[in-house]
Amino acid sequence: MPGKTRKQADSPIPTPLHLLQTLTRTLSEHLGQACSQAQEDAQKALDKLDREQQKLTDKLAQSEAKLAAEDAPDSGKSVERLHSKIAELNSELEVLNQARQQAQDYIRQLNNDVRQTLRLARGLERIEGQAGQAIEKRNNPASTASGGQRRSRSRKPAASPAADTPPTQD
Repeated sequence: MPGKTRKQADSPIPTPLHLLQTLTRTLSEHLGQACSQAQEDAQKALDKLDREQQKLTDKLAQSEAKLAAEDAPDSGKSVERLHSKIAELNSELEVLNQARQQAQDYIRQLNNDVRQTLRLARGLERIEGQAGQAIEKRNNPASTASGGQRRSRSRKPAASPAADTPPTQD
């Protein structure tokens, strides 16, 4: 039994303040990681679209070079096939360019959202700090009492008790 009480004395008992502190810290960390992961995934998708565009551009250039080389009058069917292949590659390239533009727009919006989210998440850090201060104040009331009094958040000055009493009639 004596070992059990020593173990309990070494580790603080979690209170709602401890839980709030842990929750805000964990939420802030996970939020930052999620934002980074979303940005990384979006950039990977854009890079993949860029590689596909490069491949299509190369195929289109090859097909146009073949068409220029086969401009002989006796190769009618192969020229026709090359024209249809070039038209198909151009339409695929147009679709891919639209997808790239959408991906770039998404990344711009995502970056703005991440900036705003992380700016708002600073409130979580303040809550974590306030919870830590409350825990410290509770654990060491003597050290915080000498730190000075905080000003009241109310904007109106406290009314004096004499002002609350109605005037007496003579």
